Amino acid sequence: MLQFSAEGAVIYAIKKAADYYQYFTYTHYSDRPLTIEWDEDAAAISLFYYWLPETLAQEGVTFLVGDLHALRPVGRSEMAEWYAKETLRPALHFSPFINWMNDPNGLSKIGETYHLFYQYHPHSTEWGPMHWGHATSEDLYHWRHYPIFLQPEQNLEALGATGGAFSGTAFQESDGSTRFWFTERLPAYDLYAGYREVQKCATPGRWLDKVESVKQVLSELPAGVNCDFRDPKVWFDSERKHYFMLLGASVDGDPAALLFTSIDSDAWAFDHVLWRADKHFRQHGGRCVECPDFFSIGEKWVLIIGIVGYTEPQTGRHNLLYAQTGDFSHGRFTPDDKPLQTLDFGTDFYALQTFRDGHETLGFAWLYNWASKKSAASVYSGEMSLPRRFMLNSQGALCMQPVLPPEACVIQQTDHREACQHGQLQLPVDARSFSLKLNGEGVSRLLLTLREEEGGQMELNYAENRLTLRAAEHDDGQYSADLEKLEALELFFDAGIVEVFANQGSLCGTRRYFHISCCREITLAYNASARITAVQLTQYRSVWGQ
Repeated sequence: MLQFSAEGAVIYAIKKAADYYQYFTYTHYSDRPLTIEWDEDAAAISLFYYWLPETLAQEGVTFLVGDLHALRPVGRSEMAEWYAKETLRPALHFSPFINWMNDPNGLSKIGETYHLFYQYHPHSTEWGPMHWGHATSEDLYHWRHYPIFLQPEQNLEALGATGGAFSGTAFQESDGSTRFWFTERLPAYDLYAGYREVQKCATPGRWLDKVESVKQVLSELPAGVNCDFRDPKVWFDSERKHYFMLLGASVDGDPAALLFTSIDSDAWAFDHVLWRADKHFRQHGGRCVECPDFFSIGEKWVLIIGIVGYTEPQTGRHNLLYAQTGDFSHGRFTPDDKPLQTLDFGTDFYALQTFRDGHETLGFAWLYNWASKKSAASVYSGEMSLPRRFMLNSQGALCMQPVLPPEACVIQQTDHREACQHGQLQLPVDARSFSLKLNGEGVSRLLLTLREEEGGQMELNYAENRLTLRAAEHDDGQYSADLEKLEALELFFDAGIVEVFANQGSLCGTRRYFHISCCREITLAYNASARITAVQLTQYRSVWGQ
């Protein structure tokens, strides 16, 4: 089916194809050039790549893709051309080289390098048996692709089952070593019931190119917990001298976050239910908490939860992310006397994961939410949000602001404040990736419209103290939130991705549109009595260039 040879001698051969994808690896302990041959009628190759361990950190992997009866290498120097082939491929937002991607995992900074792991299905642009993809960067924008990091415990393709290496987080010990905690869903034949999820710990190899060892650390379900038991967040409490693990689950049908403790990080014991959802969520389809996150900002602690399956009855929005602030002491979380905060009103911001970078808390979310369908012609599916920075405002609410692209990404930056006249501004542009920053006083009404030549458009509307993201014939205005006063607005557009940050990130909205990939005109209309103090347009080039 496929063979490698060197100087005429066959040194590795896959003799026969199975009816399902299989994983093979070969290490070449020689300087002799390799010849690769395969039978096109017998072999279907979903993913093929190679790397040199000593140059992986600088160059990443080189993919081999089929091209007219040959395998064409696509490495770091060819990556810009590869990413430019699709008009809906974003320039700033991370997306996989090929095939399906969802939740961010294992976010961490090791030395001076950021590591992004992510849920990945290497055989299709549809969701399937879960692996962990991996990419690295020094600035959170310019990424290098790494080898697949985690694979399912068994070949689920062969079993005709789903499952695999589900979500989890990185944990860095005081000695600088890093381990990864994740959920393994064992072979499953039902997506909603009857499966088994266990927690595992993975130790990486020398170059972080693969896992050196994996061990199972937790499988016992607490009373009242059914099959949903996943997505560990692990940290060490220096005061109590033990480890904590937070897991998403449901208890007697109510979505909940569970806390476990351990002295050595190997043997874990259930401590208590740290948070349990109101019955409202179960009554409207909420099945369980997933991808819980828990971190401190100053003296306050922040709990992040996603409630899978929940549909908001008033709007039809689903799978929303929520934040709850409070105090955490002696192993107990005491929520503040505030309602849950909806983190993003656009709903294409899910499975958020944060990590520490010095004194800052940064994070990414999966920029998709199962609802909209990408073109079947695309070679990939799934993107990450822009990296975001987290802080609390003076009212104690959680705010998210974008970590701005580095100067190397900026094509040009222009100021258009003087062009605002009589409540109007019209800007002809030709951009697939840009940000628009507005500041103003006395704004009671604002309509920002982005248009392309083919008629596609979207708009951001502020009226009657409500901010709304809308695209005619693609939604009906349900993506909105109350905003008493609009003073500052920052909008990022990137090949149909829209991320909005109002009033220093106190209100955020994210949507992924597939009907508009480029903007030719920006128009702004606002109440003439307002005073616009800043209009800054920044255009960006692709992060995949050298």
